[in-house]
Amino acid sequence: MKNRILLSVASVVLLALGACDAVKVPGINPTQPEAETPVTPSEMADILDAAEETGAPAASEAVVPEPEATGDTTDTGETPTVDRDDASVEPETDAVAGTTGDTSTATTETGEPAVDLAPKISLAEINAALCGLPVGAPPTPTVGTVAGAIQVEEPVVGAAAVNGLAATLASFPGIVKLEPRRPEADGAISSGHCGATRIAEHWFVTAAHCVDEPYEELRLIGESASLSAPTAKTTEAQLAVCHAGYAGTANGYANDIALVRLTDEEVEAIKDVPVARYGETLKPLAPANYPAADMAGWGLTSFGGQLSNDLLAANIRIMAAGPSTITVSSQSGAGPCVGDSGGPLYVTEEDGSKTMVGVLSVVEQNRTTGEFCAGDYNGRYTNLQGYEGWISSVITACEADLEACQ
Repeated sequence: MKNRILLSVASVVLLALGACDAVKVPGINPTQPEAETPVTPSEMADILDAAEETGAPAASEAVVPEPEATGDTTDTGETPTVDRDDASVEPETDAVAGTTGDTSTATTETGEPAVDLAPKISLAEINAALCGLPVGAPPTPTVGTVAGAIQVEEPVVGAAAVNGLAATLASFPGIVKLEPRRPEADGAISSGHCGATRIAEHWFVTAAHCVDEPYEELRLIGESASLSAPTAKTTEAQLAVCHAGYAGTANGYANDIALVRLTDEEVEAIKDVPVARYGETLKPLAPANYPAADMAGWGLTSFGGQLSNDLLAANIRIMAAGPSTITVSSQSGAGPCVGDSGGPLYVTEEDGSKTMVGVLSVVEQNRTTGEFCAGDYNGRYTNLQGYEGWISSVITACEADLEACQ
């Protein structure tokens, strides 16, 4: 994020840079597959019930819509909108086949435990997969290769770019810093830099490109806007589930969404991070109803500059809202930058409450200067309203059978 006044600009001590924010490379404007109808939680339950009656494995053919190619407005100046009719709720595990709510163990006439023949749900059947790029797919650009990012070993204090604001956690409920980490052969620790948001007791949502390379741990830092403050709490997760339709740069970061799960012990360390309200908005999500939104993160304060030690925010314009993509534009040069990926986009409702509607996927170049994170430029968020059915299905399936998600 750039063009914000810092009270304290600093970076965490890390020895190497790993996978991080995706950047739309010049000349690449991929054509996205035609959007299809997303599977809803009720539809998933019907599929599972039918499979249980026949004894055959359930096969969900419905897929989550993929982002539009550009997200631009139409030739007439009208902006596409998206409507939703299902509320965002944490699903009940009883909706998954094989979990009827009766926890007693069935037995045969001989007294032996009966074999559970109820079909299990695999990740593939709900259009999900363990995170990782397909074999042969181009690697995700890193902070170092894309932006020449600088990380200092000691915090520094000073002013960065102008027109920015320090953010409070209350304005962005659920936000945490996400740092996928892995050791390198030379002994260094390679780390990515993204954001994530808590959407359920054990679950955080982020961008798939944040976790698409091999990692040993997923470090989450929460409960403080300053990463170096004594109040900042750190925990580690090992499990991340990505959308099966994600292929990185190969398909223009379509379906750029992932879910990170923490165990009871892992989530205890950051238990005070609130669960965000996400998805459904009080009005249809469109620029006419929500002309602007708020984003935040610990990303670069300028392209080629430093990652921020403090949570910074910017108010940005919503240009278009399609079935699975929200296109935004910077305001007064302030907006998302490399290192903010996976972080939330919030709209403010008429009653003053906030709803998370997006997860940062890519930032684009200034069309006039060719620079990143400078002047007037666009960004693209994965629209959570188009992925609510997928999110609910993954959480339901994994909570019912965690081994299927490992």
